[in-house]
Amino acid sequence: MSVIVIVEGNPNLSETAKLQEYQKVARPIIAKHGGEIVARGSGLRSLAGSGKWQTGIVIRFPDEAAAQAWINDPDYQRVLPLRSSGYSDLEIYLFQE
Repeated sequence: MSVIVIVEGNPNLSETAKLQEYQKVARPIIAKHGGEIVARGSGLRSLAGSGKWQTGIVIRFPDEAAAQAWINDPDYQRVLPLRSSGYSDLEIYLFQE
């Protein structure tokens, strides 16, 4: 059964180059593990909750093992410093579809 990864974050405006570099490297690694970016966009407003997120991404993986393989992939682990610099705040959730 497929799973959905939801990423919510606030880009660090002083590190946009690092965020762009992270995204360039991360996308093929997501695809390598069967992940598909379903939606990506800027936050408009909160319908419920804190409303603190400026960007959001929804990624579908074939199953939980594929999502775990993506997050543990050594190539992905190497770009985590870029992700950490590129976002001032970030949360990643995993849901069963």
